[in-house]
Amino acid sequence: MLNEFDRERIRRGFYVEKKSIYRLAKETGYSHQTIEKVLSDAPTKPYQLTRPKPAPVFGPYQARVDALLEEKMPHKQRYTAHKIFEIIQQEGYQGSESRVRQYLSSRKKANQTPEVFLPLEFEPGCDAQVDWGEAVVELSGKRQKVPFFLMRLCYVNGQPF
Repeated sequence: MLNEFDRERIRRGFYVEKKSIYRLAKETGYSHQTIEKVLSDAPTKPYQLTRPKPAPVFGPYQARVDALLEEKMPHKQRYTAHKIFEIIQQEGYQGSESRVRQYLSSRKKANQTPEVFLPLEFEPGCDAQVDWGEAVVELSGKRQKVPFFLMRLCYVNGQPF
């Protein structure tokens, strides 16, 4: 399996050193099909763990952190990552604060709902956006504030906007 170092070495050999695909295949030991695939700039798959890493230091405190996060508190009084770290450190946790932050971050990502977008379609002349505002203009040589009304159609030049 190719790693990023080998991929970069192949790209550098082809684009910078102007080596042929067959020469790169001979030098690296990979087939010319593999070299072509690397050069086609196909997006690489992100690395994914097959099983979670063991956490011998943080593992026993994970349930306590979850319990702290589940407590019903007003929004302004919820626990910060640093405060959670201090609490479990008083209970005997010997690990780092960054490990607690890492766990909280992964937990937040797992519980986060994905963004949803709805495509908007407008018929010509049916919908518009309207706003009022003020602008400073020069009128008869004097600068003064004037109110203005702005209306923009949502369907402009045959294209929904």
